[in-house]
Amino acid sequence: MKHLWKLALVSVLVLIAACNGQRPNGTAQIVVDNTLTPTQATVPGPDGPRPVARMVGESGIAMDFVLGELIISTDDPAKLNAFLSRWGGQVLSETEKVGDAPKTYQVRLNPSGAQVEAILQRLNQSLPDLKGRFSTSSPEAAQLLAVALSEANQEKMTVTPNFVVLPAAIADGITTEAPTRSSLSPADIPYTPNAFNWTYMNRGSAQDIGVGEAWRLLERAGRLSNRVRIMILDGGFALNNDFPATRQVVGSWNEPSLLQCSGGNSCPWHGTHVTTAAMGRPDNGFGVAGPAGPVGELLAVPFQGDFIGIISTLERIITATLFGNPKIINMSFGFELDLGWDIAVKVACLGLCPSPSEVMDGFAVAVSATGKLLFAAAGNEGKDVDNGGGIEGSTHIPCELRSVICVGGMAHDSTARDLGSNFGTKRDDNSVDIYGPYWVWAGPDPESPANEARLRAGTSYSSPFVAGVAALVWAANPSLSASQVWAILRDTAHVGGVGVGGFERRVNAFAAVSRALEVGSSGPSVALSAASTADLNREWSITANVTDFAGNNCPPVFCPLTFDPAPTRTVGNTAYYRFNTAASRTIRVTTRDLLGREGSATREVTVINTAPVVRIDAPSNGDSFYQGQTVNLVGTATDLNEGPDPGPGPIACRWEGSAADGFPRTGCNLSVTFSTTGSRTLTLRATDPQGLSSTASVTINITPPPANLPPNINTFGPLSPSTPNYSGGFTWTTTFTAPASATDPEGNTPITYIWRATSYRPDNDSVVWRSNVVLSTSTTTGNLSWTPSTNNPSDLLVGFSSTAPGNACHNGQLVRLELVARDSLNNESTRSFAAIRIYRCTLD
Repeated sequence: MKHLWKLALVSVLVLIAACNGQRPNGTAQIVVDNTLTPTQATVPGPDGPRPVARMVGESGIAMDFVLGELIISTDDPAKLNAFLSRWGGQVLSETEKVGDAPKTYQVRLNPSGAQVEAILQRLNQSLPDLKGRFSTSSPEAAQLLAVALSEANQEKMTVTPNFVVLPAAIADGITTEAPTRSSLSPADIPYTPNAFNWTYMNRGSAQDIGVGEAWRLLERAGRLSNRVRIMILDGGFALNNDFPATRQVVGSWNEPSLLQCSGGNSCPWHGTHVTTAAMGRPDNGFGVAGPAGPVGELLAVPFQGDFIGIISTLERIITATLFGNPKIINMSFGFELDLGWDIAVKVACLGLCPSPSEVMDGFAVAVSATGKLLFAAAGNEGKDVDNGGGIEGSTHIPCELRSVICVGGMAHDSTARDLGSNFGTKRDDNSVDIYGPYWVWAGPDPESPANEARLRAGTSYSSPFVAGVAALVWAANPSLSASQVWAILRDTAHVGGVGVGGFERRVNAFAAVSRALEVGSSGPSVALSAASTADLNREWSITANVTDFAGNNCPPVFCPLTFDPAPTRTVGNTAYYRFNTAASRTIRVTTRDLLGREGSATREVTVINTAPVVRIDAPSNGDSFYQGQTVNLVGTATDLNEGPDPGPGPIACRWEGSAADGFPRTGCNLSVTFSTTGSRTLTLRATDPQGLSSTASVTINITPPPANLPPNINTFGPLSPSTPNYSGGFTWTTTFTAPASATDPEGNTPITYIWRATSYRPDNDSVVWRSNVVLSTSTTTGNLSWTPSTNNPSDLLVGFSSTAPGNACHNGQLVRLELVARDSLNNESTRSFAAIRIYRCTLD
């Protein structure tokens, strides 16, 4: 039984060099593009999941970042503290100054009040060289970026989003290799730049090797950072972008091989294509990809092409230090050693010496004993290396050496042996042991420098391909011995279909890596996070976090999610619903991991319809009016479940009272008169579409007309502006105007006018903060012109204060404006506008 163990999860940063053209001039822009979607809707944090957004600049490079967080770099604590004070920020973590790098802080903040356009207008006016267009996935993301630019400008310090450093792009099942195929490749074999779709790399095709999915398994297990050193003993290594970042050549790069390949063909850059068949770097837009691309380190050893060259190289593997202890050696060459000669040598020395093949075999066994795996090509003559099971007339070296894994080749998109590949009909350790793809895509070399993919064939590529799969197994579990790695390759291989009668093992990368990772038999687990209640007609979200075989969080790119019933929309691992009836619902979430195993979980949610909220702004309880006087009824009704998001939205009102007075009457704002005296109870009622009602009532008194009547307010409004300019309300720098005038029935002039206001607490719209605050002194002109920022008596609109409810200052305050018209005998009439929301505290 293997010992169970775990490795810590690590982040893999893939730097892809890109050459961008000059960006056109222009002012800085931050725009919202709803088509942009981050890779994960959330990323883990110390306090739970954190939401993620995406930004794409003019370069086209997508960058994900955490919403509600900024990274601040400064050595000046005063600048940091000023930032924290302005935005109510909280330092989550910090680093000390290192060398020339300043101290850096991770700060949490809420930028929801930031006015993006206002910030950009100010910055562009003061910074004409500030240019670029930045698309973001949400308004909240745009606000965060605007805050970053604003604060960087104001404090002259580094302010930037907390970019998610997510892993290499192979994790999503897509790579980008050479963009096109060579016109010299067979037309009936299609090409795609995505290596996940190549028939010898994917799952489900005839060969069903599954290299791409094996990469994803390693990524999920956090093992792609493990490195495996591979020696390629060959010739013609032309250094290019497909070689691993860690590479070494014993000799010189870019020296062509002078040897000829099978059939006498020139192949000056054979070692280049053998290398990329084993470990071509994936997803770099160049050349091709090989199995060990994400994990391989290259040791390129030019091969001098004779018997002594093999022996001397094998010897140096054991005794020399310059090779850096490779774990895997690939030998894509071979020759047949005539058995007669082998015997003659043996006879000549009276059996006291090893034969040439035994000498070679002894070196190979010695190398293997140091914990290394040796792979060799079976050859391309279409021969049976076992001579049909009879007496063999030769030894294929190094294929038939002990401790060497001999690799044959399968035809394109087929399990059958390619007719050009050597094969074995015996089931012993001196035969062909396993089969890989005979046809592979190859990239550029000095003779064909175009970035095109072209097909190459031969067991020269079958062998390094299988060696690359061995490297994936070793990366999955570095504690394995060489014999254990081979045992996994051997025991997980597909069996049959080659059509040779000997070993018919076909390499299976996905199964081998799964075995090495010891993934177990249990499926993924699903944890659901959501509120237990949802507001009717409002968006409700549920987040599914999947834990996979490695005990790691598994995002949808690895573990796809199915929500039942289907949601309105999904972002990453979060689904959004909008329910239009009040009832209980059951949401079922199902996932399937990379191994095809299923997991699921359910969550109950109760959909709630909330009653409307009704408020009477005028008249006030206990007010008195005379018989026949115009009484202005001013009220509002809102419903959390109606109107556009986020609500609440306005709904219809109805005033109720005595039928003798003409009630009920439809509308929130009405003018009525009463023909008889007495007490009246007036009720404002709002009923939502589901039939749920709320009411508010006031009692007023109707008295006989006085001997001298108060003025009649004939002109009143409208209040301007009528369209909100900030978060559903108005900034306190807004100037409000309204026409107003009155006449007096008895002509008792002059009529004087006073505007006054009543405000409500910023943390509670139902509690009065200041009542009947005079905004203007007595004047003979009734028109309103009021700018709160320059006329704020009695702290009508509160700011940040320990004694006032300033901690909710950014919520704004409801303000009701009232006109008092007074004749020369001090008789008064009043009229009010419906309350408006004014923000003294804004984020801009």
